[in-house]
Amino acid sequence: MEGSAVVNHIVIDLEMNKIERQYRDSHKLSSELIEIGAVKMNENFDVIDTYQTYVSPEFGKMDALIIELTGITDDKLAGAPGFSEAMDDFAKWIGKKPAQFYSWSMCDIRQFQNEAEFKEYKGKIIHRMEVNWNDFQEEYSRLLGIEKKIKLKQAVASADYEFTGAQHTALADAVNTAEILRLSKNKEEFERVMKPVLDLFRTETSDNTLLNMCPEFFAAFSELSVSQTEPEHNDGSTNDDEASDKTKNIGDFSKKKKTKNP
Repeated sequence: MEGSAVVNHIVIDLEMNKIERQYRDSHKLSSELIEIGAVKMNENFDVIDTYQTYVSPEFGKMDALIIELTGITDDKLAGAPGFSEAMDDFAKWIGKKPAQFYSWSMCDIRQFQNEAEFKEYKGKIIHRMEVNWNDFQEEYSRLLGIEKKIKLKQAVASADYEFTGAQHTALADAVNTAEILRLSKNKEEFERVMKPVLDLFRTETSDNTLLNMCPEFFAAFSELSVSQTEPEHNDGSTNDDEASDKTKNIGDFSKKKKTKNP
């Protein structure tokens, strides 16, 4: 683990496309990377840069459901770098400074691992991410004192933030994850902002359940994942369930956006 006091924090989100069964071989790769979005933060969790690139898949065309979810079409992917080229460029952007890597669940690092093995990519960035990866979804649930894992949009709502940008776009999801990560690293601010939520989960009473005390709050969380082991990405799907193909402003973060394939 890269444990220097002066370390960058890289928040990552990926979008994937399903691979049709006829294109699979014995490795059973079920999805391919089509977009990388990332936010680079310094040791104080201040945002210093962002990154976005599309990635050209090798097997088949874009799945209709994924197009609906992400707005990423075959035309958008035309001319995009392939997996190996995209990973080399991403590694160059990350740089050599010690870094910790974060995503909302373990699905993204598993995608990196599986696709790198399948496509025989030998770049050192894969191992570097493996040994320095943080499942921030699990960490956030632990901070709230709950066992179930919540979705990114629910975490944003719990912090009384507006979701920045369009869901199912890699950079916007990374930006929102970074915002929650930054909040979580400021204990005093986290306690202040999250006090209503934390008080709910810390309340111990046999007469009143949390659901009975605060039905409106829990109504907003009615889409909690059923199991900790249930992945947010499933054969190419993205972190949330609702589709959105509208491009929205992602605020100040976008000013530093690096777009490899507009």
